[in-house]
Amino acid sequence: MKTLILISHPKFEDSGTQQFLKTSFYSLDDVKYQVIDELYGQSDGIDIEKEQSALKGFDRIIFQFPMYWYSSPASLKQFMDDVFTRNYIVANRSVKTKQLGIVVTLGDAKADFQAGGSEQFTISELLRPLQAFAHKAGMQYLKPLVVDQFGYMDPEQKEKLLIDYLQYLSAEMPLSLANREKWLVERLQSTKQGKSDEKQQAIDLVINSLEDQQNNVESLKEDVKMIRNQEE
Repeated sequence: MKTLILISHPKFEDSGTQQFLKTSFYSLDDVKYQVIDELYGQSDGIDIEKEQSALKGFDRIIFQFPMYWYSSPASLKQFMDDVFTRNYIVANRSVKTKQLGIVVTLGDAKADFQAGGSEQFTISELLRPLQAFAHKAGMQYLKPLVVDQFGYMDPEQKEKLLIDYLQYLSAEMPLSLANREKWLVERLQSTKQGKSDEKQQAIDLVINSLEDQQNNVESLKEDVKMIRNQEE
């Protein structure tokens, strides 16, 4: 699974949220990122054919941006207009079957974005144009990852965000309990290299515990399925 993060942010280097997320995915070899605003800041402009060709090498594409007036910053829209041409998307079906994920950051609380809340509309409603784009392009649209009020998060909340974000970038979708545990086992396996025998044994104990738990869940699912079949 190779993932490309397309970041739209006019002040990327000054954003504490974006820098936290950037530091988070450095440990993932199959995750690359591009700051769209930097592309358009180059003296020779954006190389459309180069960007179109690069996209083909990734399985999952992430649009990452702060919510600006209920939409993305202008640079993402400009990038989509320039790179995701009708010929590229519709005629050539260049990104068909790829996954499209959205990581959106909010200054307001996520709870405000609902019917009856101060913002009235849900995040899903506000992101509907991107979902429509994914549908037109034949992409699998992933449930958006919403990061709200990062500046108010305590260390424990940031730790949870770190795991959620890394899983969103590299775990198998949908993010079921089984897929989360599978991802965690793979990450633990990757950390064993170079560790002492004692630490490797400790990691193996955690892995075995997770795998046993996953097997128990699968067994429970089979039991429930059998009971339902008998009832029918």
